[in-house]
Amino acid sequence: MRKFDYFQIGCALAGLFVFCWLAYGVLNHSTYIQLIDQFGKNVIREPITPERSWFFMNVTRAGNPTWTAFVASIAFVIALLFKKYDIAVFLIVNVGVFGLGAMLALKHSIARPRPSLLHIVHENGYSFPSGHALNAVLLYGSLIILVHYYIHNDYIRYAFLTLLTSLIIAIPLSRVYLGVHYLSDVLAGMALGGFLLIMSKEFIFKYKTREVFKNA
Repeated sequence: MRKFDYFQIGCALAGLFVFCWLAYGVLNHSTYIQLIDQFGKNVIREPITPERSWFFMNVTRAGNPTWTAFVASIAFVIALLFKKYDIAVFLIVNVGVFGLGAMLALKHSIARPRPSLLHIVHENGYSFPSGHALNAVLLYGSLIILVHYYIHNDYIRYAFLTLLTSLIIAIPLSRVYLGVHYLSDVLAGMALGGFLLIMSKEFIFKYKTREVFKNA
């Protein structure tokens, strides 16, 4: 069994710190949260145009719970077919336990109302943290890790990595543009997702290199 990657664990802890800092600010109605959210409104949401609305309405679907569960289920079944049980556990923990369970628990604990703006798409429930942002990091981040280890053709691997990274960035931005989340919500979701993703990778996988993954 390999040693832990302490640099990555440090990055994970930095993500946890950012999440806690944002959660503290939201619970205490801190000024820095208002500044962050106003920045998001001015820079990401404006201007509202038909073209931008069409783009972000389609992008945000890639972070919907139904779609993320569908993609994760396909990857889960493939992992079982190839007897990669640790990968199956990795996906279930990240998308099922963390992406759904932890997100719902935090939303109801903090109970932050959604922005009082025009919602371009309909959403129910609480605002903090953004479930779409959390799921984007957990699902597509998990796929990035698997693509890195299992796809050996550089062109195909880089194409997938570019697509998945773009989704991790675009989905949270779409939530701010559509008016259903504050910028602090999506930053918190991404920071928490990064922490959970790295920690689950470090504890579930005992491999280190692509070559070891291939022969596992």
